[in-house]
Amino acid sequence: MISVTTRPATRPQPVPLRRWRLAAGVAGVVAGALILAGAFLPWVETFAGLIGIPGVRGSNGRIMAAVGVLIAVAGLCHAVRGGSRSRWLVGIGGFAALGFSAYLLIQLSATLRTLGGDSMALARGGPGLWVGAAGALLAFATLFLPAPAAAPPAGAPARPAVLRGRAARIGHGVLARTADLDSAGARRGLQIALGLVWLLDGVLQLQPYMFGSGFASMLGSAATGSPGVLASPILWASRLVGHDAIALNTAFALIQLAIGAGLLWRPAVKAALAGSIAWSLSVWWLGEGLGGLLTGTASPVTGAPGAVILYALIALLVWPAGSADPGRGGLAGAGLLGSRGSRAAWLVLWGGFAYLIIQPAVRAPGSLRDVLAGNAAGEPGWIAALDRGAAAAIGSHGAVVCAVLAVLFAVIAAGILHPVTTRPALAAAVAAGLVFWVAGQNFGQLLTGTATDPNSGPLLVLLAAAYWPLRPAARPRRGAQVRAAGQFARQAGPAPAR
Repeated sequence: MISVTTRPATRPQPVPLRRWRLAAGVAGVVAGALILAGAFLPWVETFAGLIGIPGVRGSNGRIMAAVGVLIAVAGLCHAVRGGSRSRWLVGIGGFAALGFSAYLLIQLSATLRTLGGDSMALARGGPGLWVGAAGALLAFATLFLPAPAAAPPAGAPARPAVLRGRAARIGHGVLARTADLDSAGARRGLQIALGLVWLLDGVLQLQPYMFGSGFASMLGSAATGSPGVLASPILWASRLVGHDAIALNTAFALIQLAIGAGLLWRPAVKAALAGSIAWSLSVWWLGEGLGGLLTGTASPVTGAPGAVILYALIALLVWPAGSADPGRGGLAGAGLLGSRGSRAAWLVLWGGFAYLIIQPAVRAPGSLRDVLAGNAAGEPGWIAALDRGAAAAIGSHGAVVCAVLAVLFAVIAAGILHPVTTRPALAAAVAAGLVFWVAGQNFGQLLTGTATDPNSGPLLVLLAAAYWPLRPAARPRRGAQVRAAGQFARQAGPAPAR
């Protein structure tokens, strides 16, 4: 008898971390572009911001611009060809630019404190240096992205096994609390989508308007109509931001960019989701006044209860689950809230919409028309035309429209309770979110230069996707199993005689 030795099936080797080459390269290009843009933005402003002095007028600004170009070119080379030299050039260049910009900020702050005179003519810091510092920090952070392990040089002493084991235990302990290495498919897609929204928020936070006094005034306006216990902390936050809008706004932007980047990087997904929940709740209170829910004028058509609270809800729903197959209940039932908790959240959200739309101030005959017509201010011509057309179509029939919407919201809320009506209810929710995003929210006012988020429309679409029922993995029928077993037996041939 001839015996054949077969090797046991081996598990596929993990894919090298080459995909991080592109991520590090793109981050380097973006970082270089930020540093270059910061050099051309005003470093000093006078006459309440009417006159700005860009950094490139001086030698320090030209140095920052040259470093930005160098980092961007190195990042592009690393994205195309890879290599450790270009990666280290991006990281070291970012570290040098970060230190240089920090030194310039300290010098600028000391200079501004020594100046006196009229507050209208008094010089103040501009956003340029802060934007450059943010780009330098991003370039420096690329050094901490994963890189393919290189073979040690010949004759190099091996690292002690004890230290390797200790480092592995520490690394595994940290990853167990911060990483999500198992989520795939729709769950991972929603995590990435939420991360992209956070990155968009961080970019919007870097708009020039956010570095002026207008941002603090916008925060203070959230206290209008709110009870005193809610308005007092909002006004305190507004005064705090107005005291040093440049530094605090830069910190806000970096926090949101960090949350978005963490959701895109698997080793930090859980930490980013937790940060998303905490930051969303704080912004919802201090920045949005709980979405104006207690003012009596909040309307879901214009974005109530606020997009940022939906960030927190989506983070709870897409939290890594122990089961890879969420079944027919959708991803929401496998999140932190569970099946009952997720359904209750949906009922509260859309049932709350039905209540908000029939508030006396919202359902007044001309209220909805006036709100839509007022949205045209500051918008491009084609969006303003859409607002005026929608306002004219509603006219004085605002009460009827609000009543119809209240019925629709109630149907959407109750539709999640039965499997037959779940998909139609979710499809209606997606349609309502898209219509409101266009007609009532002006695409989140992204083209006005004052938007801080895309508003609630896109978040309602992501929320419906989290609740969408997923079919369980199909199991082979018994007939197919029998036929497969018979075919295998015929190919194996008769059993050898003993």
